[in-house]
Amino acid sequence: MKHTYKSKLLLLILPVIVILSGCVDTSGPVIPSSINYSSQMKIVNLVIGSGSTNFVLNGTTFGSANFGEETPAGDFATVNSGSKTLVANFSGGSSKTFQFAAPTEYKFRVFLVGTLTSNESYLVTQRYIWQTKNSAEGDPLFPANKGQLVIFNGSPDATIDAVILNSDTVSFNTPLSLGKSTSYLQFPAGSKNIKVIYNGNQELTFTYDLGSRNRYTLVVYDQAANLKYKVYLDD
Repeated sequence: MKHTYKSKLLLLILPVIVILSGCVDTSGPVIPSSINYSSQMKIVNLVIGSGSTNFVLNGTTFGSANFGEETPAGDFATVNSGSKTLVANFSGGSSKTFQFAAPTEYKFRVFLVGTLTSNESYLVTQRYIWQTKNSAEGDPLFPANKGQLVIFNGSPDATIDAVILNSDTVSFNTPLSLGKSTSYLQFPAGSKNIKVIYNGNQELTFTYDLGSRNRYTLVVYDQAANLKYKVYLDD
């Protein structure tokens, strides 16, 4: 009797497995058939008072960056994915150790923010490493005649209320506080008069040319009384 019961149960289970396997959605972008357990990263030094800072990632020298700069300065560095220990050796002799995980097959930045006595890290991902601009997988991320911008707040005492590019205004219902960022915001490509509204009614203004099919990260940093900006090219 036990043998008969198991046979009937198996017959009931098998059709269900066949039906489920037939419901996989194969539409959408092509995804690589194998996983490359690597990531692409940069480190951005926004720690107030840090000066030139040397970085050691999992025991290996990763480069250096002045306040407001990133390393490496050119292409993103390829690293193995997984758990990371980052030691930041600030000028003057102090140092800080940060822990994070490099997400598999992602391109990202690690932002170090705060002051020499109180600092932390934030990891912001951008895209899969195989979604390059001129590939079939990445092409939808780079619409023609559009420039795209991420806003990241690296200031400990400024909150960002809105950003205005020429006549295009993006307001935030919840102002961006330290370590917060937006998704990519799309604007018509071309020269822009950019205005960042922070702490209610203060303004940071500058001009920048958004290239067609390019993606950028706009960082505001330092104390609100001396707020600075930097635009980094992502793609």
